[in-house]
Amino acid sequence: MKHSILKKILYITALVGALLLILTGCGKSSASSLQSIHKKGTITIGMISSNPPYEFQTTKNGKTTMTGSDVQLVKKVAKKLGVKYTIKTMDLDGMLPALQAHKVDMLITSMSPTPERKQGATFSDVYYKSTNTLVVRKSDLKKYKDVDNFEKSDIAVINNSTQEPMVSKAFPKAQLKKLSKVTDLALAVNNSKADAFSIDIPTATILLKQNPNLAMTSWRHEDASAGAAIALPKNTNKNLVKAINQVIAQNKTEYAKWVLEYAKKVN
Repeated sequence: MKHSILKKILYITALVGALLLILTGCGKSSASSLQSIHKKGTITIGMISSNPPYEFQTTKNGKTTMTGSDVQLVKKVAKKLGVKYTIKTMDLDGMLPALQAHKVDMLITSMSPTPERKQGATFSDVYYKSTNTLVVRKSDLKKYKDVDNFEKSDIAVINNSTQEPMVSKAFPKAQLKKLSKVTDLALAVNNSKADAFSIDIPTATILLKQNPNLAMTSWRHEDASAGAAIALPKNTNKNLVKAINQVIAQNKTEYAKWVLEYAKKVN
């Protein structure tokens, strides 16, 4: 009798284990293949809400929408895949967790494929690479002609951005102020909560239009990162990655033009 009961328990345990493996396998493939994307008919894109000219919000006739060069790329990706798209905005810190939890299908938000990020996501080919600068108050511009003075400064950067390790390496003695939004960078320097901030030149150009009391220094640093790429779930099938890379290859030159066009449109 005991032997019979034991056999039943072992059988049920084995059956449950097999079902779990099947369900796990289905979960892994369902959110990251061309077939599943076509079946859903819509892709959900994770994106920063304010990162002009790459992505930013505009209001027309009382309706707020996302626009920018990354939004243009989203449209090209959706068209290639033959689906509609929705955009879900969030802070940079929450993006990879959202991707890993399949709350979004991909991240199109000028994200660099760092070694750390590659551990939790699959990345497309690079579609854009920029040059960075440092912005200060106009009244301090003469002081920062000598770049050594940045060693004694508080420099604002976006948390987990490509500028963060770049500035740390260039000015190891400087104090970094890590902020969540691009607009917070100018606010911090305007309010003397930081002496300078680092960002790419197109974004700096926009911020200077909005903040005439700030000025770009002559300091330039080629983006040490690989550049901007599209992030997909770690287990994404090769056919979906291939389709995304085809979109990038077809639009890489156009993307650089979109950046400049949207930089001019931002007020």
